[in-house]
Amino acid sequence: CEADVAIRQLFHFRETGETDSSTFSSAALFLFFIPYITLASFVYGIAIPSGLFVPSLLAGAAFGRLFGHLLHKLDHTSGTFADSGTYALMGAAAVLGGMARMTISLTVILLEATGNMQYVLPLMMTLMAARFTGNVFNEGLYDIHIHLKHIPFLEPEVPTIAERHEIVAGQVMSTEVKCLRPVERVSIVYDLLKSVQHGNFPIVDTASSGTLYGTASRSMLCTLLQRRAFGQPHDVNNGHYHSNSDGSVDYAELLGPKRLSPLVQWDTIERVYPRYPTIDDVELRPGDRNCWLDLRPYANTAPYTINETASIQRTYRLFRTLGLRFLCVVNHNNQVVGIITRADLLPESLSDSIMRGRNAHMTQGGGVST
Repeated sequence: CEADVAIRQLFHFRETGETDSSTFSSAALFLFFIPYITLASFVYGIAIPSGLFVPSLLAGAAFGRLFGHLLHKLDHTSGTFADSGTYALMGAAAVLGGMARMTISLTVILLEATGNMQYVLPLMMTLMAARFTGNVFNEGLYDIHIHLKHIPFLEPEVPTIAERHEIVAGQVMSTEVKCLRPVERVSIVYDLLKSVQHGNFPIVDTASSGTLYGTASRSMLCTLLQRRAFGQPHDVNNGHYHSNSDGSVDYAELLGPKRLSPLVQWDTIERVYPRYPTIDDVELRPGDRNCWLDLRPYANTAPYTINETASIQRTYRLFRTLGLRFLCVVNHNNQVVGIITRADLLPESLSDSIMRGRNAHMTQGGGVST
């Protein structure tokens, strides 16, 4: 029979006697529970829609009803214990609570299924006991799969290693930052998107010694390239420009408020969400690589930033509270010195940062002593 019918029968069939045909025998419950929970444990995680919530609910209900049935056998059906359907409900709650480690939400779900408020306290006690017992051995099944799939999930609390050591943002950031200029060559943007898979890129203003101008998302850059929203080479000061002492071009002085490329409306960029074009969808013509892409109208000029001397506790809370995917790290002159992603704030990455700091300190110390 279907799973919902089986759960309904396990919950509602009453235990009225040893020979009553409306109940399940102990052997039937045992023979159902063992292979069912074993198969559910084996097939979870493979690429088939086997489910997890309903199998846990059904296996727990079978085990709970088996336990209640055995109690009635020991009591010779004198009515000392509750009905086996109640034990089935508590067994389903216990298995679900041990698997998912949820308490309040599962209590509400099971109360909605039963419609009886007298089960509030037993359900809460059962779910709390299942949660605490499971935490002694391992994490919840969902948390385990998050780690197996290497998903950079940030826990609500700051990692313990960050509380024990004095770590700043400059120690955990990635210094290999790929930056763009407010007005950039199409060839540079295209080659950068081809070479890396980053989702966002800082935009630095070379006219002010590399201060942070804003950020540009990968989806936006691919859309601009696909729609050919760039100007021709001769649009920059009629083809003549001068360089700074370091070889960089001062575009702010050359262009001023002038826009090089045709403006693409923001609703046009977001219209294709979530199927943004990729860099593989962009086809450049032979003369497009020398054109200019003006990023100033599209840049996010107010990105979230943090100073390189900020504590890791502040960095972690800012990152997680705002749900950020990246965080630009700047110095006191608002120059980009690094970038922090979710992976940089995981406990393993923090441990590596501490070890790198210790190794660097030992190397410096050894150099001074010799």
